[in-house]
Amino acid sequence: MKTVSFSTFLSLIAISVSGAEAFAPNGRAFVAHSTQQLLNNDPFLVRGGAQQQLLRKEQPKKNFRYKSVSASVGASDGSSSSTNLLQGLASAPLTKAVLSSTLFVFTDLVIKNLFKTKGISFPSSLAGCCFLAASLLASPFHEKLYRILNPGAKLMQKFMMIFLVPNLIVLPLCGGNYSALEMAKITTIILGGFLFSLLSTCYSVTAVSKLFGTNTGDASTSATSTETAAVSSHAKTAKPKAFSDELTYGSRALMVLSGAAAAISSNVGSTLTTPLMALSMLAATVHNFAFGARQSKKFIKVFHPLVSCTVLSWVWATILGWTTGGTLTSMLQGYRAGGPISLAASGAGDYLTFVLGPAVVSLGVSIYERRVLIKQNIKEVLTATFVSCVGGLFGTAAVVRIMGLASAELRLSMLPRNITSALAVAIADIVGANKSLAVAIAIVTGLIGANFGASLLDLFGIKDPITRGLGIGSAAHGLGTAAFVDEKDAFPFAAISMALTAICGTLLVSVPSVKALAIRIALGGLA
Repeated sequence: MKTVSFSTFLSLIAISVSGAEAFAPNGRAFVAHSTQQLLNNDPFLVRGGAQQQLLRKEQPKKNFRYKSVSASVGASDGSSSSTNLLQGLASAPLTKAVLSSTLFVFTDLVIKNLFKTKGISFPSSLAGCCFLAASLLASPFHEKLYRILNPGAKLMQKFMMIFLVPNLIVLPLCGGNYSALEMAKITTIILGGFLFSLLSTCYSVTAVSKLFGTNTGDASTSATSTETAAVSSHAKTAKPKAFSDELTYGSRALMVLSGAAAAISSNVGSTLTTPLMALSMLAATVHNFAFGARQSKKFIKVFHPLVSCTVLSWVWATILGWTTGGTLTSMLQGYRAGGPISLAASGAGDYLTFVLGPAVVSLGVSIYERRVLIKQNIKEVLTATFVSCVGGLFGTAAVVRIMGLASAELRLSMLPRNITSALAVAIADIVGANKSLAVAIAIVTGLIGANFGASLLDLFGIKDPITRGLGIGSAAHGLGTAAFVDEKDAFPFAAISMALTAICGTLLVSVPSVKALAIRIALGGLA
């Protein structure tokens, strides 16, 4: 019987799911991952964003800050011009975002080192996320702290999907050739699992509302000014802004130049070859995702930026390997070498994966932004979180065993299928699954929800916005949430459900007895 590599199979599924509605006249256009949609884009990272941001400025003082950057360069007074330049740079959105991001990196590193010293196996990034959310909620000066952290959270979450791409790029290293029957089982579990999570969450939320004598349609959707700032602009904008020309073309130039330098360095036997190849692949990963996200609506419907980025990165890795005397396999092995970050040995994937931890920490800001909506609809939110976490984990564990998937690694990699990819990595690490497979399966699940979630909810007569949002967020995490940006009443609840399902699902699996039970159910005789 003919077999197909698992990486090829998942790539085909992703393309098929994305392209299924490419020719549908009313099909939903691609909307970037929720981390790009939930938060405002930085004006210097979007096409024409800086100019548009300037036009939107209403206060003269803020306009002057931007003008002072360029005006101060030509000033005759050196001391005054330097001061104005520094003030202008300090007030620039990108500068604020970068400085703010360092707080997430610092928090992640401190907790990671603390856990390592104490021998704690709990994901440090998730602990940082919970710590940050708790600090914001409990702090008497929470609004000021939020204003400091918010720019960094925007930047981190805008690029979170790029931080996840390494898990897809190294997918060919996972091996695993499966028969057509095995592939059919995998497809059935992914599709059936999504539908189960979606409907079980929606019907449970509806039942709880009726049980307590409330109607989700009458539940409060009012928000604080913080929540309004985080959500309203996206609810009015169906099409996300693409990455800027500067970022796209700059990363392309860096990719080519550092690749050429790596080829020369390899030929002369220089020790700079590995760092130069890492720099070239890092620039290639950023460029390829930005390039994919900037394409036409029709193209993106067929080739999701995650898919196009992965494929283009394979192509560039092949070219770079050919010029440096390597192969695609050797390039992918070097792309994510593992171990501590080292300039001499780490690959591009190691650097991107390193930043994924701080990006997860920044999700605590998203929880804070929606604190009032969570409190006002606590019964529905808790129900959705419980059903999606428990049902998703143990339901999937039971199904992979009943379906008889041949590989223990594949069975375990299925468990975090409805968890947002950033924390699917953490769950895969906890249960001993393959991180790349887990992320790939989670992303395919998200693509299914993004393309078909709204239509399925309509088909089953689920009209209430709170129920719709909680359902899609729990079943299709980030990608599904982003697709609901046009449904302004459902979108905030999708974001809440996505975040809480991911956080609580990871917390649940971290309990030793729960972890052991889930693994025992999933593996059965394979244990």
